[in-house]
Amino acid sequence: MKRRLDETDRRLIAKLQENARIPTAALAREVGLSRSAVQERLERLEKSQTITGYTVQLGDAARPVLLAEVMIQLEQKQSAGVVGALQKIPHCIRCLAISGEYDLIAEVAADTPEELDGVLDRIGGLSGIKRTSSSIILSTKFDRR
Repeated sequence: MKRRLDETDRRLIAKLQENARIPTAALAREVGLSRSAVQERLERLEKSQTITGYTVQLGDAARPVLLAEVMIQLEQKQSAGVVGALQKIPHCIRCLAISGEYDLIAEVAADTPEELDGVLDRIGGLSGIKRTSSSIILSTKFDRR
C-alpha cells in the first residue's frame, strides 16, 4: 500500500531539495523533530522510493551556455529506438514522452551556437524521427525539481 506524504515529509523533502548535504541534526532542527525521527523518516522515504537519490546541482560556471527543447514527432512504433539513440548523445540531458502532435521532448545542452546546431542536426537525422521543432531556452523563471 502506498503511503501518502504528510506535511513533515514534504518539509524534509523541500529542505533536501535546497541542500541535499544538510546534516541530519540540522534537518531535524529545521522541521522540529529529533535526529533519530528524521533518520527513520528518511529511511522510510528511501525504502518506498519516494527519495531515489541525492545529487549535485551545477552552478552557473559549470552549466552549458545554451539549452534547447526539441519537440520530436516519431514515425510509427519507433519510440524505443529513438529514445535509445538519444541516450547515446551526451548533449541530450533529458527526454520526456508527451501527448499531442509531438511524441517526445528532448532537452539539449551545448556551449556554443555551432555545437547546438550540430546536435540538432544529429537529432533530426536519427532514424525513426518524422520531424522536429526546437526552441532555445532564454531563462529559467523557476525550477522546483
